[in-house]
Amino acid sequence: MICDVRLGDLGGQLTRQRCEDLLRNMPTETLLSIEAPFARGKLRVFEPTQAEVLAAAPLLATFYNDSHNSAMLTNTHQLNAAEVVESFQSLRAGGGRPFLLEQDGVLMGDADFRNVAGSEAEFAILIGSRAQQSRGLGTRYAAMMHIAALRVLGYESVYSTIIPVNIASRRMLEKLGYQLDQSLRAASFKDEEDDITMSIDWAQFKLAHTELLTQVVITARPSSPD
Repeated sequence: MICDVRLGDLGGQLTRQRCEDLLRNMPTETLLSIEAPFARGKLRVFEPTQAEVLAAAPLLATFYNDSHNSAMLTNTHQLNAAEVVESFQSLRAGGGRPFLLEQDGVLMGDADFRNVAGSEAEFAILIGSRAQQSRGLGTRYAAMMHIAALRVLGYESVYSTIIPVNIASRRMLEKLGYQLDQSLRAASFKDEEDDITMSIDWAQFKLAHTELLTQVVITARPSSPD
């Protein structure tokens, strides 16, 4: 059973009963897997099964708790693996689409479409290792996800919110085709008054990623029954 195997990895933060409750509450549905080549290896972006969330949670917690990442995410406390599992469960329960990011099978971070309402969603992404940031990975992963958003998920409007000092994320969003958006709808995603809100220009996105649009492979994978 997954809950028997993974409890040690979660640092004792979950009882077996709590673990089983989390697994039971995660929706069983068809999940997306998105693959594309990259100069430094094969990239994969995928919606994790219940077991994969449990396996990734300890490393994701380390990523979130890095001092730089925590500041950019405006986290107010250190997260443990159990809280990471619960955040995935909560996101999915609310209609969000969380993804894990891999390069040649190695976990690099996570991303998601959240606050989904019809054909609208908010986008967020984190490349966890500081050594892997600012090397083009985030832009590539994000572009792969946005191709799925356009082709499969049917999102007509996607928003993203960043804090003013997060220059790297703003540059990444601009490379994707995001533009500043001062509409009331965009402002509704702000956590703080001075947050910067942006939204995707799909026409610009297609122009900027013509080659990738022909390289991305999107497949469906069933969620684990366990």
